[in-house]
Amino acid sequence: MAHDDESSPFAEELAKLEGACHKTAQAIADARSVREVAALDDVEVPPHLQAIAYAKVPSLGGLRRRRDMRVEEIVKHQLSGIELERSDLVASREFDRIKAGDWYVLRANYPELYAKALREGNLILERKRKRDR
Repeated sequence: MAHDDESSPFAEELAKLEGACHKTAQAIADARSVREVAALDDVEVPPHLQAIAYAKVPSLGGLRRRRDMRVEEIVKHQLSGIELERSDLVASREFDRIKAGDWYVLRANYPELYAKALREGNLILERKRKRDR
């Protein structure tokens, strides 16, 4: 009987942790900018649960991957918006706005993705300029 009393608080804490993971996962899915994703706090695992948390709460391990995938998805959407723009001047301004307003976080937290996105954005703009000549 004493074993049930000890496991119950752990079960409650694991359930709270699972709820926090689902809440964070939903916030990641709802984010519309790289800044919003980066502003989300990591789910804090209490020290006494750290040894078992990743085994008992499967969604905890997937949060980092989910966050990374969402950032990539947002960047692809931003680049496709630039690509769909007809005017190279408007596309260039939009690209500058995105770099200044959102991609500073990308540069700090995802330097490889930032370099790739910057290169792709510049290629898009160059194609637009060549097309308009």
